[in-house]
Amino acid sequence: MAYNKGLSEKSKIKTSEARSMAFYKGLSEKSKIKTSEARSMAFYQALNEKSKVH
Repeated sequence: MAYNKGLSEKSKIKTSEARSMAFYKGLSEKSKIKTSEARSMAFYQALNEKSKVH
């Protein structure tokens, strides 16, 4: 009984770890997209500024 309980506790920990890993991965992917979006926005703004000057 104790052995089975220990196993189920371990599997619970593993699933929660996997869940949190997936969550953090999702967050990092979102932040990557946001930074690339911000970068492209800044790039386009710089282009617009240059075209205004000329």
